[in-house]
Amino acid sequence: MLNKRLVFLLVAVIMVLSFAAGCSQQAPAPQETGPATQDEKPPEDSKPADDGDKAGDKNPVSLQVSIVETDFIDAWEDQIKPSFEDEYPWITLEAVSLGEDKLDYHQTHAAAKDLPPVMQTDVAEFYHNLVDEGILLDLSVYDVANDIPQSYKEAYTHNGVLFGLTQGAAFDALYLNMQILEEAGWTEPPKNWDEFIACSKDIKEKTDKAVLTVAGDKNTTAWMPFESILLNVIGDELGEGGYEELIRSGELVLTDYPLVAERLGQLAPYMMTGSASNSEDAVTAVMTDGTCAMAIAGNWTANNIIAGIAEATGDESYAKMVLIPFNDPGKPLWLAATPESSFGVSKVDDPDLEEARDLFFNWIFQPENFKYIQNARGTIPVLTTMTSEHTVLPPAVAEFSEETKNATAFAMSFNNITSTVNNDVQTLLNDLYSGNKKADDTVKEIQALWQADPLIK
Repeated sequence: MLNKRLVFLLVAVIMVLSFAAGCSQQAPAPQETGPATQDEKPPEDSKPADDGDKAGDKNPVSLQVSIVETDFIDAWEDQIKPSFEDEYPWITLEAVSLGEDKLDYHQTHAAAKDLPPVMQTDVAEFYHNLVDEGILLDLSVYDVANDIPQSYKEAYTHNGVLFGLTQGAAFDALYLNMQILEEAGWTEPPKNWDEFIACSKDIKEKTDKAVLTVAGDKNTTAWMPFESILLNVIGDELGEGGYEELIRSGELVLTDYPLVAERLGQLAPYMMTGSASNSEDAVTAVMTDGTCAMAIAGNWTANNIIAGIAEATGDESYAKMVLIPFNDPGKPLWLAATPESSFGVSKVDDPDLEEARDLFFNWIFQPENFKYIQNARGTIPVLTTMTSEHTVLPPAVAEFSEETKNATAFAMSFNNITSTVNNDVQTLLNDLYSGNKKADDTVKEIQALWQADPLIK
C-alpha cells in the first residue's frame, strides 16, 4: 500500500528541487493540498510594525532565540541580527544555546520554566509533550505558516497543533574530496555499492588518508549509513511507503535480510577512527583538514563541508556531493528525504515579549530575511515565497539537487520510534563503526529494540 504522507513529501520535494535548479519564478504551492485553511486571523502582534512606528514609546525588550547554529553564525551576526534590530530598534536579539545540543538545552530550561520564546523544534516526544502542556504554541495563526507546503507541516503537527515550521528539505548525502579519490585512481565518484567498496579499498591501500567519516554524535547522521544500506537492500521489494508502514506496524524483520548485516560488516572497517563521537562540526573540520576522503552527512551542512574541501584542496572543483551510492549496479537508488528541524514559539506571559516574539517569527520567514540562513548553509528551501533571486546554491549542491530527482525517497524511521530507542540504536551503530560490535549482533539488537518500542504496534 502506498504511503500517502510520503507521496505528499515527494511532491513537495520535487517542487523545491525544480525551483532550486534555477526557476526564476515564484515556486507554486504543492498541488495535493495547498496552504492550510486558517480559522483564526493572525494576531495583531504578529504583523510587522508600520514604518513610522519605530521605537517611539515602546518598552525595550530582549528576545532570546534558540535557533542559531554554528553553520550560520556569521550570517546571524552580520546580517540577521542587525537588520532586524534596525527595523525594530526597541528589540534586542539574543542568541542562546549556540554550540550546545538543542534538546539538552531545551530540556534543562523547560524544567526551569524559562524556555526561549523562539526555539528550534524537532519531531520528538519532548516537543510533543510541550505541545500537550500548552508551552509550544500553534503556528497556524501566523501568516508565514501559509508559505510552507502542507506536506512539511504534517510532520510538525501533533494533536492538531502545528508546532514547527521547517527550515528546508533534508537529504542524506556523500561528500567527496576528489583530490584524494584521484590519488587512489578514481576520477569519478562511485555510482553503486560495489564501486563504493572498491573505491574505499583503493583509498585505504593507495593513500595515507582515512576513507569515510560520519557524525556519530548526532542520531540523525549516525543512522544514515545503516538506513541507506537497509533501504537499498529492501526498498525495491517493499515499494514506496512499504518500509515506513512495516516499521510502524512492527512487522519488519531485519534478520530476514542477511545482506543488510553483510554490508554493514563490509562498511564498518572503512569508518575513520573517532567517527562515533564526531559532531557535525567535527566532520566539517576533518574534511577541511583534508585527512579523510569521504563523509556521509546531511545536505544541511553542505556549504561548510564543500567550503572545507575547497580549502583542503585549494580548488572547489574537487568538492563533490552525491547521493549515497549504496544501490546495486543497475538498480534505482533510495534516498532519505524528510523535513529539517523547524522553528517554533513558546508561551510567554509578558505582552511586550509576546509582541517581540511574534514580530521576529514572521520576520525571519520572509524570503528576503530567510535567505541569509539558507544561503549560509547551502540547503534547499521549502518556503514557497522564495525564488532564485533569494537563493544561491554552491555548484556541488545544485548538481546534487538534480540527482535527487532520479532517486526514490523514504522517510527515516527514527521519526516513528521513541527517543529512547532512537538513542539506543545510535549507540549500537556507533559501537559497530568503532569496531566494538559485529554487524550480525548489531542488526539483531536493533530488531529487538524496534519490537519492544511502545510506539510500534
